[in-house]
Amino acid sequence: MSNYILGGWSQYLNEPAPASFSYAIYGMVTDLTNLKTGGLWSPATTPPPASHGSVMWAYGGAYCSPDAQPASQSAIDAIDAATRNLGWSGVDFDDECNMNTGNIALAMQKLAGLQTSYTFLAGWSYNNPQASPEGQVINSAVAEIAKSGACQRFCLMCYADAMWNMSDIVANVGPAIARTIAIVGDPKKVILALTPAGLNAENLAYFLDQVKNNNIGGLFVWEYSTLSAEDLNTIQTALNIA
Repeated sequence: MSNYILGGWSQYLNEPAPASFSYAIYGMVTDLTNLKTGGLWSPATTPPPASHGSVMWAYGGAYCSPDAQPASQSAIDAIDAATRNLGWSGVDFDDECNMNTGNIALAMQKLAGLQTSYTFLAGWSYNNPQASPEGQVINSAVAEIAKSGACQRFCLMCYADAMWNMSDIVANVGPAIARTIAIVGDPKKVILALTPAGLNAENLAYFLDQVKNNNIGGLFVWEYSTLSAEDLNTIQTALNIA
């Protein structure tokens, strides 16, 4: 049995995850007031699609709005109801719009018994909080959610619209993993995330080495349906996942 897990995100409900994935996350629910995606479906009214792995939905993502959500107990209750009522496995909180991390922690506690994860951009700002107000906010958010004890996975987005160049990868991926382990405590709660856009043999090998050398939880893939069969096989072989 492998020491690692695979998972990832899709924006399309008709795209099941590969059979080797433990988690499939659908979204992105970027209208945080109404819990709707850009495609105007909501986990509150749309049941989880058939897929391999536990099927979660993503609260947040690029261009999510408004800021500082969830803003109230009623918003927390709505997240919980949307998850439980139709049988979703849990929620990934993808913090790309300055969320209310105290209330995210409360929402995760309310979701007890289900899956929870916190996804954030783990780049230069995160690794250099002494020089970046944004980095200070991210570090504080990770620490606050970790302290709650309610978050099962912390997913490090170490990419932009495409994979970073190798110098940025080398400068930031390892330090981001080490920083998160130091905050969270348990390496297995730390997940490295990549995108198939701009993925090549060199940067994929580096990411896989970082997963194994740091013995973290595993690897998640943005838009996994665009991952080539060859790269999926490389990942599965490196992490000993059938």
